[in-house]
Amino acid sequence: MPVARKWERIEDLAVLHLYRGKVAHDSREVAALAAALERSLKSIGARMQAYAGLDPANPYKPSAKATALTQSVWAEYQADRTAIAVEGQRAYLGILNRYSMGRP
Repeated sequence: MPVARKWERIEDLAVLHLYRGKVAHDSREVAALAAALERSLKSIGARMQAYAGLDPANPYKPSAKATALTQSVWAEYQADRTAIAVEGQRAYLGILNRYSMGRP
């Protein structure tokens, strides 16, 4: 079994972008991000659930625990929603662009 690698802030921002956009965990956007990050759909979905658990506007409280990184990104988002939303969109698009160009 491959060793799990630590999440990077840019990856968390990209997932936050999808969560904010109310993208379903089984959508093509999630699949594209998972492929680009070389992560499973389940891991992307778990991160999205972690954001849902932190979101006071979400009545559904999933069991996924938020990591320190996810909590930190969420706190940044709460402090400046516009700036972090833009940064999340740029992270998402940048990751997909690098992937489509053959990476790194």
